[in-house]
Amino acid sequence: MADSIKVGNVEIMAVLDMIPPPRDPSVMFPETTEADWSSHQDALENGKLQLYYGVWVVRSQGQTILVDTGMGPGPHEHLGGVEGQMFDRLRDVLIPADRMNNTNVGPSDEVNIVVHTHLHGDHVGWNLRYSGGMPAPYFRRARYLVPKLDWDHFTATETIDSAPQVSRQVMPLRRLRKMDLIEGEYNITDEVSTLPTPGHTPGHQAILISSQGEKAMIVGDVLHNKAQIQEADWCAGVDIDKPASRQSREKILDMAEKESYVVAAGHFSLEDHIGKVVRLEGRRFWQVI
Repeated sequence: MADSIKVGNVEIMAVLDMIPPPRDPSVMFPETTEADWSSHQDALENGKLQLYYGVWVVRSQGQTILVDTGMGPGPHEHLGGVEGQMFDRLRDVLIPADRMNNTNVGPSDEVNIVVHTHLHGDHVGWNLRYSGGMPAPYFRRARYLVPKLDWDHFTATETIDSAPQVSRQVMPLRRLRKMDLIEGEYNITDEVSTLPTPGHTPGHQAILISSQGEKAMIVGDVLHNKAQIQEADWCAGVDIDKPASRQSREKILDMAEKESYVVAAGHFSLEDHIGKVVRLEGRRFWQVI
């Protein structure tokens, strides 16, 4: 198990925001049956599917990049009143020990770039804080990089009412001139780029890292559970375009296997959220790092 890893000159660090209540596997994957999970009990916890809401800090070429911003402070009543912890935990990750006692130093000043894999609520929740009804970025020095196809989808007249997280945590960024819309394969640094992986949402993107001959990928919601390593056709109920989701997952797994990528999966458990995709006896498996 690893909470951080070096990929060439790039450092990748995991930060947990919160752990929601467990659920029946069929709630997350409605097309599956109890029998389907019989050979994947190691992907469940006491027979339940336990998601984790994690984000990633990437340090590359002098930039501190935050990949997604979790569920937000809460308490989140629809998740049993659980509260997010990402911002406090970022302090331990980002602030050097010799500056830890300085109350004027915090995560707000350390992040240069926030990049979103997509715009679901558990990935944008710490974008903005509100005081007197006025929004202000949690990461005041950062540019927020938002996938354009997700922006177009979630801000459309027919969908905006069903996406309150976008209205509250994303749209004000444009008015504050803190946001850039990106699409395609976008270079964040010479070592970090985006790769379109549509399906879960129209603009979903993975984050690719390549440095000194080593490679990693942050997969966002292409993967929700390690059973999908073998069952790439299993789609989450919230996947908007399931055929595209399957294609993106197969593409990502094929890349990871054939090119020996380190894979960072923020919804996997804390024991196995960094690993590699390996093939044994004709089947793919998840090998924890």
